[in-house]
Amino acid sequence: MDVFILALFAHTDKLRPSTLYQLLTGKRTSSVLSYGCFYDRLGLFQALPDLTEEAFQQQIDQMLRQGALVSDPTGLIQTVDQGEDTRAGYTDILAAASFYRYGRTWQSVWRLLRLLIQAASYQGVTNQYIPVENTPMYTEPVRQILRQVPNAKDKLFQELWQIFEQMPAEKADFLAGTLTGPHVLGKTFFQLVPEGYQEKPWQHLYTAAAIQHFIALVEAQQESVLYRSIAPFLQQNANQSMLETQRLFQDGLSVKEIMHQRNLKEGTVNDHLIEWALLDQNFPYARFDRQIYRLLPASSWQYRYQDLQQLLGADFLPIRLFQIAQKRGIIC
Repeated sequence: MDVFILALFAHTDKLRPSTLYQLLTGKRTSSVLSYGCFYDRLGLFQALPDLTEEAFQQQIDQMLRQGALVSDPTGLIQTVDQGEDTRAGYTDILAAASFYRYGRTWQSVWRLLRLLIQAASYQGVTNQYIPVENTPMYTEPVRQILRQVPNAKDKLFQELWQIFEQMPAEKADFLAGTLTGPHVLGKTFFQLVPEGYQEKPWQHLYTAAAIQHFIALVEAQQESVLYRSIAPFLQQNANQSMLETQRLFQDGLSVKEIMHQRNLKEGTVNDHLIEWALLDQNFPYARFDRQIYRLLPASSWQYRYQDLQQLLGADFLPIRLFQIAQKRGIIC
């Protein structure tokens, strides 16, 4: 766990441990989600939902005593620069994680795909084999895809090849090693995780980051058989209440009108719009006063909110939305 904690901190970062803990365990508030975006940790949202606050704080306290971390008078924590960074492989895994986008279903997606690839590979060979999954949650979607897609075996082979070609060879081989076919028996992730990632929580994070990278590449190919197969699972990741707020906002309703129609507090609607902006590069920033964006100082998230509010003369929601745009490099 020590290496994991250290890997969460770049040498230039000053982070608040309590907010970092809330991010890792999945406290879905706009402040926690925005924090994850501004400090490049959003992909770790709810990555470790079972981590206890006591265990996390004990690790922080121990590393403060050891001198691996230091705390400033405000309680912000940073690492001690110890020369050559030996954490590069671990930080790469954390950077590749997309728990915020795929955290609810990435495991189910891969279970479905393993069965789909196995069933397709046996087409024209035999129907006498032991499936890797036997619950209707997976078997029924696979049957539908194979009935609807002519030459599914060839199409899936080509699509898999194209996706794996876009991934680092180590990660592509890792995922491919779990697939089963007529002459190949897939291995478990436990058998395939590289030796340096066998300890908790790295085995979990290494596996998740590889699968989530694969899913992101598939999601960019929405005409593919692979995407058609996993799309229903991907939809389950979304906050359904947020999607309803999004729909009403796209229909032209204001925040106040959405509050009234849905009987929601203003903070809840704000949270929904911020969550939408964090997920969608095409968020309609034009609905807000873009002069606020032009007046934002560089790296505005490092400023106190009270100072920004005084400088910009604006409310919380537009400030936060345009900060997200600024961080993402979106020109408004």
